[in-house]
Amino acid sequence: MQTVSQDKKLCNSPLQYFKDTLPERPFCTDELGPLFVRVKEQAIKRRYIQQNTPFDLYWFVYDVDRESAHYDWHELHAPAPNITATNLKNGHAHLFYGLEVPVLKCESNPKVHYKPIRYAASVDVALTKKLNADPGYSGLICKNPLHDSWMVQTWEPYPYELGWIADYLDLEPYEDRRKHLPPIGLGRNCTIFDVTRHWAYRQIRQNNNFLNEDFFIYHVIQYADYRNQEFPVPLPKNEIKHIGKSIGKWTWRNMSPEGFKDWGNRRREKSIIVRQTRKNKRDDEIREYKRLHPKMKAKDIAEVFQVSLTTVKRVKLPIPYTGDYPFIGEEG
Repeated sequence: MQTVSQDKKLCNSPLQYFKDTLPERPFCTDELGPLFVRVKEQAIKRRYIQQNTPFDLYWFVYDVDRESAHYDWHELHAPAPNITATNLKNGHAHLFYGLEVPVLKCESNPKVHYKPIRYAASVDVALTKKLNADPGYSGLICKNPLHDSWMVQTWEPYPYELGWIADYLDLEPYEDRRKHLPPIGLGRNCTIFDVTRHWAYRQIRQNNNFLNEDFFIYHVIQYADYRNQEFPVPLPKNEIKHIGKSIGKWTWRNMSPEGFKDWGNRRREKSIIVRQTRKNKRDDEIREYKRLHPKMKAKDIAEVFQVSLTTVKRVKLPIPYTGDYPFIGEEG
């Protein structure tokens, strides 16, 4: 553990990483309440600062409201934070876990990167519970560890890979992707992402009253904002706007009548290729089994592979060339 004085903060690796990964124009403030947008060099002089952009997440931050917050993570068998920023008046602290590779929260295609977002959200929810952190913490701004208002300590010197954090956690309760995650941290993003995209897919196929793409995107954002208000602590408005815009743009371009037709064709083509590949692999396995068991009856082979007798009979062994008949193209 290192206790960091103000003149050494920017030389310390986790703190330098924190500064390097801050948004270029983060929200910041000296008192909780109204937020201001400032360039990074001005924002780091404020007591509170926005640690992540709406697009990517370099930092998991947890608000722990107890006197032992800055050190009892060890007793809870949680991973060591990279940084803790503690209020000396009451011992309450923010615990910072830096990520080596950021989690992308909004994509141009809302389906391609869903699995890693869901995985990261599961880690975030599980670590919140592991630390007994405040589930209502919005995560928009944090105690600025580059400010001398807080007792700042550094622990783990290297940023984390998600799997490293997951080794400390039980993620089994969150593995069923049909169930929404608890409305904690990134769990809210996943829930909004899911309910909004499914609504958008239905609307684009059933409703022909959308005048153009911008009009459709506006309605998707409005729906996302409506569902966001159901959370005890809603996501920030700018995050909802980015999520809704991402889903709206992808849905309009891929799930409109023309886009949906193309999407269906691509799905069918992919399905045909997958089925054909699976069939060819099975036929090769049956052919090899026949070669190794030449006296075995076809019906017995069918039972081994759990296929029909017709399938087994259809798979023929290659006829060995003996020189008694010409190759194709050879004069006979």
